[in-house]
Amino acid sequence: MKIPKNVMDLFNNPEATKVLTSVSTDGTPHSIVVGSIMAPSEDFFCAAEIMMKTTSANLESNPKVTAIAVKGMKSYQIVGTVKAHQTEGELFDNVNAKLAEMNMACKSVWLFEPIEIFDESPGPSAGKKIV
Repeated sequence: MKIPKNVMDLFNNPEATKVLTSVSTDGTPHSIVVGSIMAPSEDFFCAAEIMMKTTSANLESNPKVTAIAVKGMKSYQIVGTVKAHQTEGELFDNVNAKLAEMNMACKSVWLFEPIEIFDESPGPSAGKKIV
């Protein structure tokens, strides 16, 4: 599945609020604000692991995840699964370079394959599946 450009733009906007939700093996959801969520390609989205102790443990045992990005009246949700977990490589280096500008660094980068995308903006399309 390809992530539409308007959804990529919101997920790549540094001013958007982004939340990642993972689920433990016993079914307990865990949501965190993750400013480093981005969609560097139409084929995947990712999040830098900076302090994700519970989230990382959840992702290792349950690959299902959902991410939401919100800015003003625009909001999109991507449901996905873990595609890869990188601790080196070009994407890892690029993410760390962006984080270095904010005096941060990541331990790894989680890559997610999109499965479903929803418009969560207020209005008549709220909750409508985009792809």
